[in-house]
Amino acid sequence: MPKATLRALAESCGVSAATVSRALSGHPNVRADVRARVEAAAREQGYQRNHLVGAIMAQVRAARTQQFLGNLAFVHVPSPEQARLRPMQVRMVRAAEERARELGFHLDVLHLDAARNAPATLGRILHARGVQGVVFLYSRPTDAVNGFPWQLFASVEIDYGSPELKQHTVSIDHHLTLTGALMRLRILGYHRCGLFIERHKDERLIFKWSAAFRSFQENQGGIGRVPVLVAETMTAEKFLAWHGEHRPGLVIGHVDKAVGWLRRAGVPVPAGTGFFNLNWNERTIRCAGLDLRPELQGVAAVESLVGQIHRNERGLPADPHTVMVGGRWVDGPTLRKSVA
Repeated sequence: MPKATLRALAESCGVSAATVSRALSGHPNVRADVRARVEAAAREQGYQRNHLVGAIMAQVRAARTQQFLGNLAFVHVPSPEQARLRPMQVRMVRAAEERARELGFHLDVLHLDAARNAPATLGRILHARGVQGVVFLYSRPTDAVNGFPWQLFASVEIDYGSPELKQHTVSIDHHLTLTGALMRLRILGYHRCGLFIERHKDERLIFKWSAAFRSFQENQGGIGRVPVLVAETMTAEKFLAWHGEHRPGLVIGHVDKAVGWLRRAGVPVPAGTGFFNLNWNERTIRCAGLDLRPELQGVAAVESLVGQIHRNERGLPADPHTVMVGGRWVDGPTLRKSVA
C-alpha cells in the first residue's frame, strides 16, 4: 500500500492538511468530532506523525512570525496549613512563566478552591481557555483533584499529590540532598545531630526528609541517634523540651525561630548548638541551609509540559516519570567551620 500522507488524510476526511496537522498535534482550536475523525483515519491508514519534524517546524514558524503556540496553567492546590503560595513558590511560578514565554506559551496561575469550583469545573474552564497543559503544585497529598478531566491535558506535578505516583513529577531529590548535607556536617565535626520538623512539611514529600535522616543514622552513622521531633505545629516549648532531653550539637529544620528560642534559653548559636535550615529559601534570618532551587523546579515543570504537548501526550501516563533536582548547600553564620 502507498505510504499514508498528511494530504491523503486531509482528502479522506474532507478537511485541509493544516486542520489534520493541528488535530494530530492536539491543538485546542480543532473541534472534538473533527479530531476524532482525523485520528480514526490516521489509525486506519497507518499514518504516523513525525513528532521531531513537527517540533522543528513549530520552532521555525515561531522564529519567522513570533507565533503564539498555546496556553498553560499553574494550579496551586491549597491545604489547611497553606492557603496561598509561599514566597519561594512565587519565585517558582515566575521562573515557570518566563520559561513558558521563551517556548511560545502563556501561563496562567490559579488556585483550586474545591468549595467553589469542583475539579471537573476547573477542567472545563481551562479547556474553554485553550489550556493544553497544567502544572499542579501540591501543599500535601490530597484527593481534592479527584474528578479532574486528565484526558484533556498534559500535566505535571511539583511535589506529590498522592503517595501513589500518578502524574509526571518534578521534585527536589530530598533524600540525596539531605544525605549530602549530613556528610558535610559530619566532616565539620557535628556528631550529634537532631532533626525537628512539622508533620505537614514532611507529609507533603511522602516523609522523605525524616526517612533520609533516619536512614543516615542507621546506615552511615557518625551523627548520633537523636530521635526525630515531629510536631503538628512547632513551638518553643516542644522544641526546647526535646533539645533539653537529647542535647544535640546541631539542629536541622525549617523553623529558623529555633535560633531565637535557643539563645533566649541561654544556648549560644552556633557555639553551643548549630542550626541548619532545611529550606534556606524561606529563611527569616541569616543562616546556613539548603537552597531548594525553586526557579529550576518551575523551569523543569514547564519543559516537561511542553515536551508532552509536542508529543501529543494527554491524560495520566501509564509510566509516570520523575525529574529530580538537586538542592545546594549554603554556608551561614549558624554553623561553626569546625567543631572541637
